[in-house]
Amino acid sequence: MINPTLYLTVQILIAIGTIAVAILAIWGGKFRDWLAGPKLELKLHNVHGDLTTRQDGQRTIYYHLKIENKRPWAPARRVRVLCTAISKKAPDGSFVKERLIIPVQLTWAFPSFHELLPNVVRDDICDLGFLDENNKQFILSLYIYPNNFRGFVLSNEAMRVSLIASADNFTSKSPYILEVSWDGKWFSDLEEMRKHLVIKEV
Repeated sequence: MINPTLYLTVQILIAIGTIAVAILAIWGGKFRDWLAGPKLELKLHNVHGDLTTRQDGQRTIYYHLKIENKRPWAPARRVRVLCTAISKKAPDGSFVKERLIIPVQLTWAFPSFHELLPNVVRDDICDLGFLDENNKQFILSLYIYPNNFRGFVLSNEAMRVSLIASADNFTSKSPYILEVSWDGKWFSDLEEMRKHLVIKEV
């Protein structure tokens, strides 16, 4: 005769197993991404920036971010780097949030030749922003600029930008915040320029 307690235990375990199999069949990918999916991190790629000359002859310094996947065995699918908030420095030294209706996507380096939503296995580079020699403002590098966009820095201004990495199978838990300040001076010598346009992690 079968022990009733043992029989009941076996039936419960079978039921739990059946439910677990059904859950994994439906949401297995999400569990896999949560347990061992990609892990994306943002960091400044080159604090000095990169000097280039546009087709119209204007010299420009580009600043870049590097996005790294710390779990290269789990590719991040359809990745974007989004600016989710912008704050401008007020006269009292505090930072006041600017209106940003929706997150805006930073451009990938060489956007004309780069996939808009790439898969990231190990790393990739995106543009943070640029400073033209004659335009006199640092501006975030975006695919689309909203009409009321305030993501720029004029002479003797500073702003903070909150950035996240977003993919089909990953979203940053907390923003990566950078502060950009500029005293209005422009130099083609990037070592000298670093003293006048400063980008730092917050």
